[in-house]
Amino acid sequence: MIYKGCNGTVMLSSESEVVKNNPAYKKLENFLIPLSAKYGLGEILFREKNPRNNNSTDAFYIRSPKEWSLAKEFQVGDLIVEESQAFIEKEDIESEIGLCCVIVSSRY
Repeated sequence: MIYKGCNGTVMLSSESEVVKNNPAYKKLENFLIPLSAKYGLGEILFREKNPRNNNSTDAFYIRSPKEWSLAKEFQVGDLIVEESQAFIEKEDIESEIGLCCVIVSSRY
């Protein structure tokens, strides 16, 4: 476990039981790994939804380099989200993904 807080537990996506047990999340994780490398990003983390917090959702976090500006994070983040959404639609797993999101951030 990397971090546990009011918005859920954050860990490497490969260690998450939620990802391991959800075929759609596993497909998305496998798509995000080479996508992360393509854009020079780091490891993929997963934050599990906290059932006691209605504002919490499952989320994949892709680490960006610390030296990147916020503008660069947003620029690459938009590309990652666009490609991820196209993949989700192509694989027809949108209903299984639900409210899970993909975020590029140096925060974690």
